[in-house]
Amino acid sequence: MTLKRRLDAIEPSLTPTQLVLRWLAEAHAFGDIEPYVACLLAQDPPVAPLDRLAREAVRGARAAMRGKRPELVDAAVRSALRETIFRFELVMRINVVAHDLVDREALIDAALGAHVDLVTNKEKREPRDVEWLGQLRDLLLSRVDELHATGKARTLVEERYLDGHDALFPDLVRAWEEQVKGTELIAVMAVRLAELDGVPSAAEPDPEVVSDRTTELVADLVEPAKADAVEKLGEGRQALGIASGWVRAKLAPKAIAGGESVTVQEL
Repeated sequence: MTLKRRLDAIEPSLTPTQLVLRWLAEAHAFGDIEPYVACLLAQDPPVAPLDRLAREAVRGARAAMRGKRPELVDAAVRSALRETIFRFELVMRINVVAHDLVDREALIDAALGAHVDLVTNKEKREPRDVEWLGQLRDLLLSRVDELHATGKARTLVEERYLDGHDALFPDLVRAWEEQVKGTELIAVMAVRLAELDGVPSAAEPDPEVVSDRTTELVADLVEPAKADAVEKLGEGRQALGIASGWVRAKLAPKAIAGGESVTVQEL
Protein backbone atom coordinates (compact mmCIF):
# COMPACT_ATOMS: atom_id res chain seq x y z
CA MET A 1 0.00 0.00 0.00
CA THR A 2 1.38 3.41 -0.99
CA LEU A 3 1.90 6.19 1.55
CA LYS A 4 -0.99 8.17 0.03
CA ARG A 5 -3.37 5.23 0.39
CA ARG A 6 -2.28 4.66 3.97
CA LEU A 7 -2.92 8.34 4.76
CA ASP A 8 -6.30 8.16 3.01
CA ALA A 9 -7.18 5.19 5.19
CA ILE A 10 -6.21 7.04 8.36
CA GLU A 11 -7.93 10.34 7.57
CA PRO A 12 -11.53 9.16 8.08
CA SER A 13 -10.70 8.33 11.71
CA LEU A 14 -9.63 11.88 12.51
CA THR A 15 -11.93 13.94 14.71
CA PRO A 16 -12.77 17.57 13.83
CA THR A 17 -10.21 18.71 16.40
CA GLN A 18 -7.54 16.44 14.92
CA LEU A 19 -8.29 17.63 11.40
CA VAL A 20 -7.90 21.27 12.42
CA LEU A 21 -4.73 20.55 14.39
CA ARG A 22 -3.18 18.78 11.41
CA TRP A 23 -3.98 21.79 9.21
CA LEU A 24 -2.68 24.12 11.92
CA ALA A 25 0.67 22.31 12.00
CA GLU A 26 0.95 22.74 8.23
CA ALA A 27 0.09 26.45 8.45
CA HIS A 28 2.42 27.11 11.40
CA ALA A 29 5.35 25.74 9.38
CA PHE A 30 5.27 29.02 7.43
CA GLY A 31 5.96 31.03 10.59
CA ASP A 32 3.40 33.75 9.92
CA ILE A 33 -0.01 33.95 8.32
CA GLU A 34 1.07 36.22 5.44
CA PRO A 35 3.52 33.77 3.78
CA TYR A 36 1.02 30.98 4.39
CA VAL A 37 -1.74 32.86 2.57
CA ALA A 38 0.69 33.79 -0.21
CA CYS A 39 1.50 30.11 -0.68
CA LEU A 40 -2.20 29.24 -0.90
CA LEU A 41 -2.82 31.93 -3.49
CA ALA A 42 0.14 30.74 -5.58
CA GLN A 43 -1.47 27.34 -6.10
CA ASP A 44 -3.31 26.73 -9.36
CA PRO A 45 -6.13 26.68 -8.63
CA PRO A 46 -5.98 28.13 -5.10
CA VAL A 47 -7.42 25.77 -2.49
CA ALA A 48 -9.08 27.33 0.54
CA PRO A 49 -8.06 25.41 3.69
CA LEU A 50 -11.60 25.53 5.03
CA ASP A 51 -12.93 23.83 1.88
CA ARG A 52 -10.40 21.03 2.31
CA LEU A 53 -11.20 20.65 6.00
CA ALA A 54 -14.93 20.52 5.25
CA ARG A 55 -14.48 17.78 2.66
CA GLU A 56 -12.33 15.76 5.05
CA ALA A 57 -14.85 16.21 7.87
CA VAL A 58 -17.69 14.99 5.65
CA ARG A 59 -15.68 12.02 4.42
CA GLY A 60 -14.70 11.06 7.96
CA ALA A 61 -18.24 11.35 9.31
CA ARG A 62 -19.67 9.25 6.48
CA ALA A 63 -17.00 6.60 6.94
CA ALA A 64 -17.67 6.44 10.69
CA MET A 65 -21.42 6.09 10.10
CA ARG A 66 -21.22 3.60 7.23
CA GLY A 67 -24.23 1.28 7.30
CA LYS A 68 -26.31 3.56 9.56
CA ARG A 69 -29.67 5.07 8.69
CA PRO A 70 -29.48 8.09 6.32
CA GLU A 71 -30.88 10.51 8.90
CA LEU A 72 -28.19 9.46 11.38
CA VAL A 73 -25.49 9.88 8.74
CA ASP A 74 -26.77 13.35 7.85
CA ALA A 75 -26.79 14.39 11.52
CA ALA A 76 -23.23 13.12 11.99
CA VAL A 77 -22.04 14.96 8.89
CA ARG A 78 -23.70 18.17 10.05
CA SER A 79 -22.12 17.86 13.49
CA ALA A 80 -18.65 17.16 12.06
CA LEU A 81 -18.91 20.14 9.73
CA ARG A 82 -20.07 22.44 12.52
CA GLU A 83 -17.28 21.43 14.88
CA THR A 84 -14.59 21.59 12.19
CA ILE A 85 -15.61 24.98 10.81
CA PHE A 86 -15.97 26.38 14.32
CA ARG A 87 -12.43 25.38 15.27
CA PHE A 88 -11.04 26.81 12.05
CA GLU A 89 -12.84 30.11 12.63
CA LEU A 90 -11.66 30.08 16.25
CA VAL A 91 -8.02 29.73 15.21
CA MET A 92 -8.35 32.59 12.77
CA ARG A 93 -10.08 34.81 15.32
CA ILE A 94 -7.44 34.10 17.98
CA ASN A 95 -4.72 35.18 15.56
CA VAL A 96 -6.54 38.31 14.35
CA VAL A 97 -7.37 39.45 17.90
CA ALA A 98 -3.80 38.86 19.13
CA HIS A 99 -2.27 40.63 16.12
CA ASP A 100 -4.54 43.66 16.54
CA LEU A 101 -3.85 43.83 20.27
CA VAL A 102 -0.08 43.69 19.80
CA ASP A 103 -0.23 46.56 17.29
CA ARG A 104 -2.52 48.63 19.50
CA GLU A 105 -0.56 47.94 22.66
CA ALA A 106 2.66 49.16 21.07
CA LEU A 107 1.00 52.52 20.38
CA ILE A 108 -0.47 52.69 23.88
CA ASP A 109 2.91 51.96 25.45
CA ALA A 110 4.54 54.67 23.37
CA ALA A 111 1.91 57.23 24.37
CA LEU A 112 1.91 56.41 28.08
CA GLY A 113 5.69 56.13 28.19
CA ALA A 114 6.03 59.57 26.62
CA HIS A 115 3.67 61.05 29.24
CA VAL A 116 5.64 59.44 32.07
CA ASP A 117 8.87 60.86 30.64
CA LEU A 118 7.29 64.30 30.29
CA VAL A 119 6.02 64.36 33.88
CA THR A 120 9.18 63.03 35.53
CA ASN A 121 11.56 65.32 33.62
CA LYS A 122 9.88 68.61 34.46
CA GLU A 123 12.22 71.13 36.08
CA LYS A 124 9.51 72.29 38.44
CA ARG A 125 7.08 69.66 39.68
CA GLU A 126 3.62 70.54 40.89
CA PRO A 127 1.22 68.44 42.98
CA ARG A 128 -0.96 67.77 39.94
CA ASP A 129 2.11 66.31 38.16
CA VAL A 130 2.59 63.79 40.95
CA GLU A 131 -1.10 62.92 40.80
CA TRP A 132 -0.87 62.47 37.04
CA LEU A 133 2.14 60.17 37.47
CA GLY A 134 0.05 57.97 39.76
CA GLN A 135 -2.70 57.82 37.16
CA LEU A 136 -0.24 56.91 34.44
CA ARG A 137 1.19 54.15 36.63
CA ASP A 138 -2.29 52.77 37.23
CA LEU A 139 -3.07 52.86 33.50
CA LEU A 140 0.10 50.94 32.71
CA LEU A 141 -0.63 48.36 35.40
CA SER A 142 -4.14 47.94 34.00
CA ARG A 143 -2.63 47.26 30.56
CA VAL A 144 -0.41 44.56 32.05
CA ASP A 145 -3.47 43.01 33.71
CA GLU A 146 -5.35 43.11 30.41
CA LEU A 147 -2.55 41.37 28.55
CA HIS A 148 -2.31 38.67 31.19
CA ALA A 149 -6.08 38.14 31.16
CA THR A 150 -6.04 37.93 27.38
CA GLY A 151 -3.27 35.34 27.45
CA LYS A 152 -5.11 33.34 30.10
CA ALA A 153 -8.35 33.45 28.09
CA ARG A 154 -6.54 32.25 25.00
CA THR A 155 -4.97 29.37 26.93
CA LEU A 156 -8.36 28.31 28.31
CA VAL A 157 -9.89 28.31 24.83
CA GLU A 158 -6.98 26.35 23.38
CA GLU A 159 -7.22 23.76 26.15
CA ARG A 160 -10.95 23.37 25.64
CA TYR A 161 -11.19 23.27 21.86
CA LEU A 162 -7.68 22.59 20.48
CA ASP A 163 -6.33 19.99 22.91
CA GLY A 164 -4.03 22.63 24.39
CA HIS A 165 -2.22 23.40 21.13
CA ASP A 166 -1.12 26.99 20.50
CA ALA A 167 -3.34 28.66 17.90
CA LEU A 168 -0.97 31.59 17.31
CA PHE A 169 1.48 31.45 14.43
CA PRO A 170 5.09 31.19 15.71
CA ASP A 171 6.06 34.73 14.63
CA LEU A 172 3.02 36.12 16.43
CA VAL A 173 3.90 34.14 19.56
CA ARG A 174 7.27 35.89 19.66
CA ALA A 175 5.71 39.30 18.99
CA TRP A 176 3.17 38.71 21.77
CA GLU A 177 5.82 37.69 24.30
CA GLU A 178 7.96 40.71 23.42
CA GLN A 179 5.00 43.04 23.75
CA VAL A 180 4.05 41.68 27.16
CA LYS A 181 7.63 42.08 28.39
CA GLY A 182 7.77 45.62 27.01
CA THR A 183 4.55 46.68 28.68
CA GLU A 184 5.64 45.09 31.96
CA LEU A 185 8.97 46.95 31.80
CA ILE A 186 7.33 50.34 31.30
CA ALA A 187 4.87 49.60 34.12
CA VAL A 188 7.68 48.61 36.50
CA MET A 189 9.55 51.85 35.75
CA ALA A 190 6.37 53.87 36.32
CA VAL A 191 5.81 52.11 39.65
CA ARG A 192 9.37 52.89 40.79
CA LEU A 193 9.16 56.54 39.69
CA ALA A 194 5.85 56.90 41.52
CA GLU A 195 7.42 55.46 44.68
CA LEU A 196 10.27 57.97 44.50
CA ASP A 197 7.74 60.80 44.23
CA GLY A 198 5.80 59.53 47.23
CA VAL A 199 2.71 58.47 45.28
CA PRO A 200 0.54 56.05 47.32
CA SER A 201 0.90 52.43 46.27
CA ALA A 202 -1.46 51.11 43.62
CA ALA A 203 -4.35 48.94 44.76
CA GLU A 204 -3.95 45.21 44.29
CA PRO A 205 -6.09 43.76 41.45
CA ASP A 206 -9.36 42.22 42.62
CA PRO A 207 -9.15 38.46 41.81
CA GLU A 208 -12.89 38.34 41.14
CA VAL A 209 -12.69 41.21 38.67
CA VAL A 210 -9.73 39.55 36.93
CA SER A 211 -11.63 36.26 36.72
CA ASP A 212 -14.71 37.98 35.30
CA ARG A 213 -12.62 39.78 32.71
CA THR A 214 -10.97 36.51 31.65
CA THR A 215 -14.40 34.91 31.26
CA GLU A 216 -15.51 37.84 29.12
CA LEU A 217 -12.42 37.52 26.93
CA VAL A 218 -13.08 33.80 26.47
CA ALA A 219 -16.56 34.64 25.19
CA ASP A 220 -15.08 37.31 22.90
CA LEU A 221 -13.08 34.58 21.18
CA VAL A 222 -15.57 31.72 21.18
CA GLU A 223 -18.93 33.32 20.47
CA PRO A 224 -18.04 35.18 17.22
CA ALA A 225 -16.28 32.05 15.91
CA LYS A 226 -19.34 30.00 16.77
CA ALA A 227 -21.65 32.47 15.01
CA ASP A 228 -19.43 32.49 11.90
CA ALA A 229 -19.45 28.68 11.79
CA VAL A 230 -23.22 28.24 11.91
CA GLU A 231 -23.70 31.10 9.43
CA LYS A 232 -21.44 29.34 6.94
CA LEU A 233 -23.67 26.28 7.33
CA GLY A 234 -26.70 28.33 6.38
CA GLU A 235 -28.09 28.55 9.91
CA GLY A 236 -28.55 32.30 9.87
CA ARG A 237 -31.15 32.44 12.61
CA GLN A 238 -28.98 30.49 15.05
CA ALA A 239 -25.96 32.63 14.12
CA LEU A 240 -27.97 35.77 14.85
CA GLY A 241 -29.02 34.35 18.23
CA ILE A 242 -25.42 33.57 19.17
CA ALA A 243 -24.19 37.00 18.09
CA SER A 244 -27.05 38.77 19.88
CA GLY A 245 -26.37 36.88 23.11
CA TRP A 246 -22.70 37.78 22.93
CA VAL A 247 -23.45 41.47 22.37
CA ARG A 248 -26.00 41.53 25.20
CA ALA A 249 -23.42 40.06 27.57
CA LYS A 250 -20.90 42.75 26.58
CA LEU A 251 -23.47 45.50 27.11
CA ALA A 252 -24.34 44.24 30.59
CA PRO A 253 -21.09 44.59 32.61
CA LYS A 254 -23.07 45.06 35.80
CA ALA A 255 -24.48 41.58 35.48
CA ILE A 256 -20.95 40.19 35.23
CA ALA A 257 -19.75 42.27 38.16
CA GLY A 258 -22.71 41.03 40.17
CA GLY A 259 -21.51 37.47 39.90
CA GLU A 260 -23.49 36.13 36.94
CA SER A 261 -21.15 34.01 34.89
CA VAL A 262 -20.92 34.14 31.13
CA THR A 263 -21.60 30.63 29.88
CA VAL A 264 -19.95 29.52 26.67
CA GLN A 265 -22.43 27.13 25.10
CA GLU A 266 -21.19 24.16 23.19
CA LEU A 267 -21.82 23.95 19.47
